[in-house]
Amino acid sequence: MASYGEQKRLRSNQWRTQSVLKTLSWWEENVHEQCAYLNPKNCEKSPAYTRSTVKSRNRQSLQENGVKKEANVFLNCEAEIVQEHEEMEGDINNEIIVDGEDSDSCHHKINQLEEENRKLKVENLALKAENTLLREKLSSKPNRPTLSLDNFKEDEKIFRFYTGLPNYGTFRALFNAFGNSVNKLNYYNSGTNSEKSKDANHNKRGPKRALCPEQEFFLVLVRLRLGLLEEDLATRVSLSVQHISRICITWFDFLHNFFRLLPIWPTRSCIEETMPRCFRETYPKTRVVIDCTEFFIEKASSQSVTFSNYKHHNTAKGLIGISPAGTITFVSDLYTGRTSDKQATVECGILSLLEKGDSVMADKGFEIENVLPEGVSVNIPPFLRGKEHLSIDEELETRKIASVRIHVERAISRIKTFRILNSVFPITMASDLNKIWVICSYLTNFLPPLIVDDIS
Repeated sequence: MASYGEQKRLRSNQWRTQSVLKTLSWWEENVHEQCAYLNPKNCEKSPAYTRSTVKSRNRQSLQENGVKKEANVFLNCEAEIVQEHEEMEGDINNEIIVDGEDSDSCHHKINQLEEENRKLKVENLALKAENTLLREKLSSKPNRPTLSLDNFKEDEKIFRFYTGLPNYGTFRALFNAFGNSVNKLNYYNSGTNSEKSKDANHNKRGPKRALCPEQEFFLVLVRLRLGLLEEDLATRVSLSVQHISRICITWFDFLHNFFRLLPIWPTRSCIEETMPRCFRETYPKTRVVIDCTEFFIEKASSQSVTFSNYKHHNTAKGLIGISPAGTITFVSDLYTGRTSDKQATVECGILSLLEKGDSVMADKGFEIENVLPEGVSVNIPPFLRGKEHLSIDEELETRKIASVRIHVERAISRIKTFRILNSVFPITMASDLNKIWVICSYLTNFLPPLIVDDIS
Protein backbone atom coordinates (compact mmCIF):
# COMPACT_ATOMS: atom_id res chain seq x y z
CA MET A 1 0.00 0.00 0.00
CA ALA A 2 1.38 3.46 -1.02
CA SER A 3 2.22 5.92 1.72
CA TYR A 4 0.39 9.20 2.24
CA GLY A 5 3.18 11.16 0.44
CA GLU A 6 3.07 8.88 -2.57
CA GLN A 7 -0.72 9.16 -2.84
CA LYS A 8 -0.50 12.94 -2.65
CA ARG A 9 2.12 13.08 -5.43
CA LEU A 10 0.00 10.83 -7.69
CA ARG A 11 -3.08 12.98 -7.20
CA SER A 12 -1.05 16.09 -8.07
CA ASN A 13 0.20 14.47 -11.30
CA GLN A 14 -3.32 13.45 -12.26
CA TRP A 15 -4.59 16.98 -11.72
CA ARG A 16 -1.79 18.41 -13.87
CA THR A 17 -2.57 15.89 -16.65
CA GLN A 18 -6.28 16.75 -16.62
CA SER A 19 -5.50 20.46 -16.72
CA VAL A 20 -3.21 20.00 -19.75
CA LEU A 21 -5.82 17.90 -21.53
CA LYS A 22 -8.50 20.52 -20.99
CA THR A 23 -6.22 23.25 -22.25
CA LEU A 24 -5.32 21.13 -25.27
CA SER A 25 -8.94 20.46 -26.18
CA TRP A 26 -9.75 24.15 -25.93
CA TRP A 27 -6.88 25.07 -28.27
CA GLU A 28 -7.92 22.41 -30.74
CA GLU A 29 -11.41 23.79 -30.95
CA ASN A 30 -10.22 27.33 -31.56
CA VAL A 31 -7.61 26.22 -34.15
CA HIS A 32 -10.17 24.21 -36.11
CA GLU A 33 -12.53 27.16 -36.16
CA GLN A 34 -9.81 29.37 -37.59
CA CYS A 35 -8.84 26.73 -40.14
CA ALA A 36 -12.47 26.41 -41.17
CA TYR A 37 -12.67 30.13 -41.63
CA LEU A 38 -9.76 29.96 -44.08
CA ASN A 39 -11.35 27.18 -46.17
CA PRO A 40 -13.00 28.75 -49.34
CA LYS A 41 -15.72 26.14 -49.34
CA ASN A 42 -16.99 27.37 -46.06
CA CYS A 43 -17.03 30.99 -47.19
CA GLU A 44 -20.35 32.35 -48.52
CA LYS A 45 -20.38 33.98 -51.92
CA SER A 46 -21.23 37.62 -52.07
CA PRO A 47 -24.40 38.37 -54.04
CA ALA A 48 -22.71 41.01 -56.09
CA TYR A 49 -19.18 41.02 -57.21
CA THR A 50 -17.47 44.36 -57.17
CA ARG A 51 -14.07 44.93 -58.57
CA SER A 52 -11.61 45.39 -55.89
CA THR A 53 -9.36 48.36 -55.73
CA VAL A 54 -5.71 48.27 -54.96
CA LYS A 55 -6.37 49.30 -51.37
CA SER A 56 -9.05 46.70 -50.90
CA ARG A 57 -6.86 44.01 -52.40
CA ASN A 58 -4.03 45.01 -50.13
CA ARG A 59 -6.39 45.01 -47.12
CA GLN A 60 -7.67 41.56 -47.93
CA SER A 61 -4.15 40.23 -48.43
CA LEU A 62 -3.18 41.57 -45.03
CA GLN A 63 -6.19 39.93 -43.36
CA GLU A 64 -5.42 36.58 -44.95
CA ASN A 65 -1.80 36.79 -43.90
CA GLY A 66 -2.88 37.64 -40.35
CA VAL A 67 -5.23 34.70 -40.17
CA LYS A 68 -2.54 32.39 -41.52
CA LYS A 69 -0.09 33.66 -38.97
CA GLU A 70 -2.62 33.21 -36.17
CA ALA A 71 -3.38 29.72 -37.38
CA ASN A 72 0.31 28.86 -37.43
CA VAL A 73 0.65 30.12 -33.89
CA PHE A 74 -2.27 27.97 -32.80
CA LEU A 75 -0.79 24.95 -34.51
CA ASN A 76 2.60 25.51 -32.93
CA CYS A 77 0.98 25.87 -29.53
CA GLU A 78 -0.94 22.68 -30.13
CA ALA A 79 2.26 20.81 -31.00
CA GLU A 80 4.06 22.17 -27.96
CA ILE A 81 1.17 21.23 -25.68
CA VAL A 82 1.06 17.72 -27.09
CA GLN A 83 4.82 17.35 -26.65
CA GLU A 84 4.64 18.69 -23.11
CA HIS A 85 1.80 16.34 -22.36
CA GLU A 86 3.81 13.36 -23.64
CA GLU A 87 6.85 14.41 -21.60
CA MET A 88 4.73 14.79 -18.48
CA GLU A 89 3.22 11.34 -18.98
CA GLY A 90 6.75 9.94 -19.23
CA ASP A 91 7.82 11.74 -16.11
CA ILE A 92 4.76 10.48 -14.30
CA ASN A 93 5.50 6.89 -15.34
CA ASN A 94 9.11 7.27 -14.26
CA GLU A 95 8.02 8.72 -10.96
CA ILE A 96 5.61 5.87 -10.47
CA ILE A 97 8.42 3.39 -11.10
CA VAL A 98 10.78 5.21 -8.76
CA ASP A 99 8.02 5.55 -6.18
CA GLY A 100 7.46 1.84 -6.38
CA GLU A 101 11.11 1.15 -5.64
CA ASP A 102 11.04 3.63 -2.74
CA SER A 103 7.88 2.03 -1.48
CA ASP A 104 9.58 -1.37 -1.17
CA SER A 105 12.53 0.10 0.74
CA CYS A 106 10.15 2.10 2.93
CA HIS A 107 8.14 -1.02 3.71
CA HIS A 108 11.37 -2.77 4.72
CA LYS A 109 12.41 0.08 6.98
CA ILE A 110 8.94 0.29 8.50
CA ASN A 111 9.08 -3.41 9.34
CA GLN A 112 12.49 -2.97 10.94
CA LEU A 113 11.29 0.00 13.02
CA GLU A 114 8.18 -1.89 14.11
CA GLU A 115 10.34 -4.83 15.24
CA GLU A 116 12.67 -2.52 17.17
CA ASN A 117 9.68 -0.77 18.71
CA ARG A 118 8.26 -4.11 19.81
CA LYS A 119 11.56 -5.11 21.44
CA LEU A 120 11.82 -1.75 23.22
CA LYS A 121 8.30 -2.13 24.54
CA VAL A 122 9.13 -5.58 25.94
CA GLU A 123 12.34 -4.23 27.51
CA ASN A 124 10.45 -1.27 28.97
CA LEU A 125 7.89 -3.58 30.55
CA ALA A 126 10.67 -5.71 32.08
CA LEU A 127 12.38 -2.64 33.54
CA LYS A 128 9.09 -1.38 34.95
CA ALA A 129 8.51 -4.74 36.63
CA GLU A 130 12.03 -4.72 38.09
CA ASN A 131 11.57 -1.15 39.33
CA THR A 132 8.29 -2.09 40.99
CA LEU A 133 9.93 -5.08 42.69
CA LEU A 134 12.81 -2.96 44.02
CA ARG A 135 10.39 -0.34 45.31
CA GLU A 136 8.45 -3.02 47.15
CA LYS A 137 11.65 -4.34 48.73
CA LEU A 138 12.69 -0.86 49.85
CA SER A 139 9.28 -0.11 51.26
CA SER A 140 9.20 -3.43 53.13
CA LYS A 141 12.56 -2.76 54.82
CA PRO A 142 12.65 -0.35 57.76
CA ASN A 143 14.74 2.79 57.43
CA ARG A 144 18.00 1.87 59.12
CA PRO A 145 20.71 4.37 59.99
CA THR A 146 23.88 4.26 57.95
CA LEU A 147 25.91 3.40 61.06
CA SER A 148 23.93 0.27 61.85
CA LEU A 149 25.19 -2.95 63.38
CA ASP A 150 23.49 -4.99 60.66
CA ASN A 151 25.58 -3.25 57.99
CA PHE A 152 28.92 -4.43 59.41
CA LYS A 153 28.48 -7.70 61.31
CA GLU A 154 29.01 -9.95 58.27
CA ASP A 155 32.53 -8.65 57.46
CA GLU A 156 35.06 -9.44 60.22
CA LYS A 157 37.69 -7.03 58.92
CA ILE A 158 35.27 -4.09 58.76
CA PHE A 159 33.71 -5.07 62.10
CA ARG A 160 37.08 -5.01 63.83
CA PHE A 161 37.88 -1.65 62.27
CA TYR A 162 34.71 -0.07 63.65
CA THR A 163 34.51 -1.76 67.07
CA GLY A 164 37.98 -3.02 68.01
CA LEU A 165 36.54 -6.52 68.57
CA PRO A 166 37.61 -9.38 66.28
CA ASN A 167 34.11 -10.30 64.99
CA TYR A 168 30.39 -10.15 65.65
CA GLY A 169 30.47 -13.45 67.56
CA THR A 170 32.77 -11.93 70.18
CA PHE A 171 30.62 -8.82 70.29
CA ARG A 172 27.49 -10.88 70.86
CA ALA A 173 29.12 -13.04 73.56
CA LEU A 174 30.18 -9.92 75.47
CA PHE A 175 26.75 -8.33 75.07
CA ASN A 176 25.06 -11.48 76.37
CA ALA A 177 27.35 -11.36 79.42
CA PHE A 178 25.75 -8.05 80.40
CA GLY A 179 22.50 -9.85 81.06
CA ASN A 180 19.24 -7.99 81.61
CA SER A 181 21.03 -4.99 83.10
CA VAL A 182 21.28 -3.27 79.72
CA ASN A 183 17.49 -3.10 79.55
CA LYS A 184 17.29 -1.12 82.81
CA LEU A 185 20.03 1.45 82.41
CA ASN A 186 19.50 4.79 84.14
CA TYR A 187 20.41 7.31 81.49
CA TYR A 188 22.31 10.43 82.37
CA ASN A 189 19.90 13.27 83.30
CA SER A 190 16.96 10.91 82.82
CA GLY A 191 15.57 11.51 86.30
CA THR A 192 14.88 7.80 86.82
CA ASN A 193 14.77 6.60 90.42
CA SER A 194 17.76 4.28 90.77
CA GLU A 195 16.31 2.50 93.81
CA LYS A 196 13.14 1.53 91.95
CA SER A 197 15.05 0.45 88.87
CA LYS A 198 16.87 -2.21 90.89
CA ASP A 199 13.57 -4.03 91.24
CA ALA A 200 13.21 -6.75 88.61
CA ASN A 201 9.49 -5.98 88.21
CA HIS A 202 10.03 -2.24 87.78
CA ASN A 203 9.17 -0.83 84.37
CA LYS A 204 11.00 2.30 83.26
CA ARG A 205 8.87 5.33 82.51
CA GLY A 206 9.28 7.86 79.79
CA PRO A 207 9.61 7.52 76.02
CA LYS A 208 10.86 4.30 74.48
CA ARG A 209 14.46 3.96 73.39
CA ALA A 210 15.27 5.29 69.96
CA LEU A 211 17.86 2.48 69.60
CA CYS A 212 17.96 -1.04 70.96
CA PRO A 213 20.62 -1.82 73.64
CA GLU A 214 22.72 -3.80 71.15
CA GLN A 215 22.82 -0.87 68.73
CA GLU A 216 23.70 1.52 71.59
CA PHE A 217 26.60 -0.72 72.62
CA PHE A 218 27.79 -0.79 69.02
CA LEU A 219 27.71 3.03 68.79
CA VAL A 220 29.71 3.35 72.02
CA LEU A 221 32.38 0.99 70.66
CA VAL A 222 32.54 3.02 67.44
CA ARG A 223 32.95 6.17 69.51
CA LEU A 224 35.89 4.59 71.36
CA ARG A 225 37.51 2.85 68.40
CA LEU A 226 37.35 5.65 65.81
CA GLY A 227 37.23 8.62 68.16
CA LEU A 228 34.19 10.04 66.35
CA LEU A 229 32.67 13.17 67.80
CA GLU A 230 29.17 13.05 69.19
CA GLU A 231 27.97 15.41 66.45
CA ASP A 232 29.22 12.95 63.84
CA LEU A 233 27.51 9.99 65.48
CA ALA A 234 24.27 11.96 65.85
CA THR A 235 24.26 12.72 62.13
CA ARG A 236 24.98 9.11 61.17
CA VAL A 237 22.08 7.69 63.21
CA SER A 238 19.66 10.63 62.81
CA LEU A 239 19.48 11.50 66.50
CA SER A 240 20.18 14.63 68.49
CA VAL A 241 23.62 15.33 69.92
CA GLN A 242 22.15 15.43 73.42
CA HIS A 243 20.68 11.96 72.94
CA ILE A 244 24.02 10.53 71.79
CA SER A 245 25.78 12.23 74.70
CA ARG A 246 23.41 10.63 77.23
CA ILE A 247 23.91 7.21 75.62
CA CYS A 248 27.73 7.47 75.73
CA ILE A 249 27.93 8.75 79.30
CA THR A 250 25.54 6.07 80.53
CA TRP A 251 27.36 3.24 78.77
CA PHE A 252 30.79 4.48 79.88
CA ASP A 253 29.65 4.26 83.47
CA PHE A 254 28.04 0.84 82.96
CA LEU A 255 31.01 -0.72 81.12
CA HIS A 256 33.52 0.64 83.63
CA ASN A 257 31.63 -0.91 86.54
CA PHE A 258 31.12 -4.18 84.64
CA PHE A 259 34.79 -4.64 83.68
CA ARG A 260 36.09 -3.67 87.12
CA LEU A 261 34.14 -6.59 88.56
CA LEU A 262 35.88 -9.09 86.27
CA PRO A 263 38.79 -10.97 87.92
CA ILE A 264 41.61 -10.62 85.42
CA TRP A 265 44.53 -11.23 87.81
CA PRO A 266 45.58 -14.86 87.10
CA THR A 267 46.80 -17.40 89.61
CA ARG A 268 50.37 -18.60 89.71
CA SER A 269 49.45 -21.97 88.21
CA CYS A 270 47.65 -20.26 85.29
CA ILE A 271 50.77 -18.17 84.61
CA GLU A 272 52.98 -21.26 84.52
CA GLU A 273 50.61 -23.15 82.20
CA THR A 274 50.46 -20.33 79.65
CA MET A 275 54.04 -19.09 79.90
CA PRO A 276 55.71 -18.90 76.46
CA ARG A 277 59.12 -20.39 75.79
CA CYS A 278 60.92 -17.03 75.66
CA PHE A 279 60.05 -16.43 79.34
CA ARG A 280 60.31 -20.01 80.49
CA GLU A 281 63.95 -20.29 79.39
CA THR A 282 65.11 -16.93 80.71
CA TYR A 283 62.74 -15.54 83.39
CA PRO A 284 60.49 -18.41 84.53
CA LYS A 285 59.40 -16.67 87.77
CA THR A 286 57.93 -13.63 86.02
CA ARG A 287 54.41 -12.93 87.28
CA VAL A 288 53.75 -9.62 85.58
CA VAL A 289 55.42 -7.16 83.19
CA ILE A 290 54.53 -3.54 83.98
CA ASP A 291 54.87 -0.22 82.21
CA CYS A 292 53.26 3.23 82.24
CA THR A 293 51.75 5.26 79.43
CA GLU A 294 50.44 8.81 79.14
CA PHE A 295 47.58 10.60 77.36
CA PHE A 296 47.36 14.26 76.42
CA ILE A 297 44.77 16.40 78.16
CA GLU A 298 43.82 20.04 77.97
CA LYS A 299 45.53 22.50 80.21
CA ALA A 300 43.91 22.45 83.63
CA SER A 301 43.84 25.18 86.26
CA SER A 302 46.55 23.33 88.21
CA GLN A 303 48.95 22.86 85.32
CA SER A 304 51.90 22.13 87.60
CA VAL A 305 50.26 18.86 88.64
CA THR A 306 49.38 17.58 85.17
CA PHE A 307 52.41 18.79 83.20
CA SER A 308 54.74 15.96 82.17
CA ASN A 309 58.45 16.76 81.82
CA TYR A 310 58.83 13.65 79.67
CA LYS A 311 56.03 14.50 77.18
CA HIS A 312 56.31 18.30 77.59
CA HIS A 313 52.52 18.46 77.74
CA ASN A 314 49.66 18.15 80.20
CA THR A 315 49.02 14.43 80.54
CA ALA A 316 47.29 11.71 82.53
CA LYS A 317 49.32 8.59 83.38
CA GLY A 318 48.17 5.00 83.72
CA LEU A 319 49.96 1.77 84.66
CA ILE A 320 49.39 -1.46 82.78
CA GLY A 321 50.45 -5.00 83.69
CA ILE A 322 50.50 -8.06 81.41
CA SER A 323 51.17 -11.74 81.95
CA PRO A 324 54.11 -13.42 80.19
CA ALA A 325 51.59 -14.67 77.61
CA GLY A 326 50.63 -11.08 76.73
CA THR A 327 47.21 -10.88 78.40
CA ILE A 328 46.41 -7.69 80.31
CA THR A 329 46.15 -8.68 83.96
CA PHE A 330 46.19 -5.29 85.70
CA VAL A 331 44.89 -1.81 84.83
CA SER A 332 45.39 1.07 87.22
CA ASP A 333 43.37 4.23 87.49
CA LEU A 334 44.83 7.34 85.90
CA TYR A 335 47.21 9.70 87.68
CA THR A 336 48.45 13.16 86.86
CA GLY A 337 51.33 13.50 84.42
CA ARG A 338 53.81 14.62 87.08
CA THR A 339 53.36 11.38 89.03
CA SER A 340 56.48 9.17 88.86
CA ASP A 341 56.41 5.55 87.75
CA LYS A 342 57.45 4.40 91.20
CA GLN A 343 54.71 6.41 92.90
CA ALA A 344 52.09 5.07 90.49
CA THR A 345 53.26 1.49 91.15
CA VAL A 346 53.00 1.93 94.90
CA GLU A 347 49.60 3.66 94.86
CA CYS A 348 47.82 1.54 92.24
CA GLY A 349 47.70 -1.59 94.46
CA ILE A 350 49.48 -4.08 92.19
CA LEU A 351 52.15 -4.85 94.81
CA SER A 352 49.55 -6.30 97.14
CA LEU A 353 48.66 -8.92 94.49
CA LEU A 354 52.20 -10.33 94.31
CA GLU A 355 53.17 -13.50 96.16
CA LYS A 356 56.41 -14.77 97.56
CA GLY A 357 58.66 -16.11 94.79
CA ASP A 358 57.16 -13.86 92.11
CA SER A 359 59.23 -11.65 89.87
CA VAL A 360 58.25 -8.32 88.30
CA MET A 361 59.74 -7.11 85.02
CA ALA A 362 59.89 -3.40 84.35
CA ASP A 363 61.86 -0.59 82.71
CA LYS A 364 64.66 1.45 84.27
CA GLY A 365 62.27 4.09 85.55
CA PHE A 366 60.70 1.67 88.01
CA GLU A 367 63.08 1.85 90.96
CA ILE A 368 60.89 -0.27 93.20
CA GLU A 369 63.34 -2.72 94.74
CA ASN A 370 62.94 -1.22 98.22
CA VAL A 371 59.10 -1.19 98.13
CA LEU A 372 58.45 -4.75 96.92
CA PRO A 373 56.86 -7.29 99.26
CA GLU A 374 59.11 -9.81 100.92
CA GLY A 375 60.22 -12.62 98.59
CA VAL A 376 59.37 -10.64 95.44
CA SER A 377 62.12 -9.65 92.99
CA VAL A 378 62.33 -7.26 90.06
CA ASN A 379 64.02 -7.62 86.69
CA ILE A 380 65.04 -4.28 85.22
CA PRO A 381 67.89 -3.37 82.87
CA PRO A 382 71.14 -2.60 84.78
CA PHE A 383 72.20 1.03 85.38
CA LEU A 384 75.57 2.57 84.64
CA ARG A 385 75.81 3.98 88.22
CA GLY A 386 78.78 6.19 87.42
CA LYS A 387 80.47 3.77 85.01
CA GLU A 388 81.43 4.79 81.50
CA HIS A 389 79.75 1.79 79.89
CA LEU A 390 78.05 -1.49 80.75
CA SER A 391 79.95 -4.71 81.07
CA ILE A 392 79.43 -7.52 78.60
CA ASP A 393 77.21 -9.43 81.05
CA GLU A 394 75.17 -6.29 81.76
CA GLU A 395 74.79 -5.61 78.06
CA LEU A 396 73.56 -9.16 77.46
CA GLU A 397 71.17 -8.84 80.40
CA THR A 398 69.78 -5.60 79.00
CA ARG A 399 69.14 -7.20 75.62
CA LYS A 400 67.45 -10.26 77.12
CA ILE A 401 65.11 -8.12 79.20
CA ALA A 402 64.33 -5.86 76.28
CA SER A 403 63.52 -8.84 74.02
CA VAL A 404 60.69 -9.98 76.32
CA ARG A 405 59.66 -6.67 77.88
CA ILE A 406 58.70 -5.38 74.44
CA HIS A 407 55.42 -7.30 74.71
CA VAL A 408 54.05 -4.86 77.27
CA GLU A 409 54.71 -2.05 74.81
CA ARG A 410 52.81 -4.01 72.18
CA ALA A 411 49.90 -4.36 74.60
CA ILE A 412 49.88 -0.60 75.17
CA SER A 413 49.90 -0.07 71.42
CA ARG A 414 46.79 -2.23 71.19
CA ILE A 415 45.06 -0.06 73.76
CA LYS A 416 45.92 3.05 71.79
CA THR A 417 44.31 1.65 68.67
CA PHE A 418 41.16 3.04 70.29
CA ARG A 419 41.62 6.45 68.78
CA ILE A 420 39.66 8.29 71.38
CA LEU A 421 42.80 7.99 73.54
CA ASN A 422 44.98 9.58 70.84
CA SER A 423 43.27 12.95 70.87
CA VAL A 424 43.73 15.72 73.43
CA PHE A 425 41.04 15.12 76.02
CA PRO A 426 38.95 18.22 76.77
CA ILE A 427 38.34 19.32 80.32
CA THR A 428 34.63 18.65 79.82
CA MET A 429 35.40 14.91 79.53
CA ALA A 430 37.66 14.76 82.58
CA SER A 431 35.14 12.67 84.52
CA ASP A 432 34.98 10.07 81.72
CA LEU A 433 38.70 9.83 80.93
CA ASN A 434 39.50 7.24 83.58
CA LYS A 435 36.48 5.14 82.60
CA ILE A 436 37.43 5.24 78.92
CA TRP A 437 41.00 4.19 79.74
CA VAL A 438 39.81 1.18 81.74
CA ILE A 439 37.23 0.13 79.14
CA CYS A 440 39.68 0.26 76.23
CA SER A 441 42.29 -1.69 78.21
CA TYR A 442 39.85 -4.48 79.05
CA LEU A 443 38.51 -4.67 75.50
CA THR A 444 41.94 -5.60 74.14
CA ASN A 445 41.75 -8.89 76.05
CA PHE A 446 39.07 -10.00 73.60
CA LEU A 447 41.62 -9.90 70.79
CA PRO A 448 43.85 -12.87 69.90
CA PRO A 449 46.86 -13.28 72.24
CA LEU A 450 49.99 -11.29 71.58
CA ILE A 451 52.31 -14.29 71.77
CA VAL A 452 51.03 -17.37 69.97
CA ASP A 453 53.93 -19.13 68.31
CA ASP A 454 56.09 -19.13 71.43
CA ILE A 455 53.58 -20.86 73.70
CA SER A 456 54.86 -24.35 74.49
